[in-house]
Amino acid sequence: MTLTVKKEQERIISKGGNSSVLYLPKEYFTPGEKISSQLEVDSDGNLKMVLTKRLFNFTCDTIKDFVGNNFNVEYDKTIAGNRIFSATRGDLVVSCTKSTRDLEPTYLTIAKRLEIRSLKDYEQLTDCAKRLAKKGFDTYIEPEGDLESINVYKNPQKYKLKDEHEAIDALIGTGKKTEFSVVVRFNSKKNNADQIKMALNNMGL
Repeated sequence: MTLTVKKEQERIISKGGNSSVLYLPKEYFTPGEKISSQLEVDSDGNLKMVLTKRLFNFTCDTIKDFVGNNFNVEYDKTIAGNRIFSATRGDLVVSCTKSTRDLEPTYLTIAKRLEIRSLKDYEQLTDCAKRLAKKGFDTYIEPEGDLESINVYKNPQKYKLKDEHEAIDALIGTGKKTEFSVVVRFNSKKNNADQIKMALNNMGL
């Protein structure tokens, strides 16, 4: 499917030194980058120049092929102009969304969910997040479970606890199931398939 961004418009070829210069839309082209070009002449003598540049590095279909049979597909539909794909493997969840109507990147999250039974487990979780962040990934930790436990973790001082470590210790002491997810976010304009593979490899705690 081809998405037409703008209608055909007339442009003026400028002069730059001894060369002809055609200015390209800055929102799609950056000085110094490589693009492919092709000149075509039709039978009526019209000269056509076709420029090709890949705007995005992956799609939901790319991710679907990438995870292959190693993941269980939970959801794969297009609803109200949005393609949504999600798949799981053990404690890993891969979620992908893409607008099919607009020229927007594909957004992807990879989440690894773990139950925390000790402060050591939590430290391993935070170490994983720090390791991913140092490699340049957009990473954060998301508490899971009931609202009260999440509030205790996010606002420990409100419950007369020093910090999140004391909050974790207190939650474990109550016997409540305490779960967290390490989440890494990608978009197809900034990231590529190699980075996704690297993140998956680094999310093994």
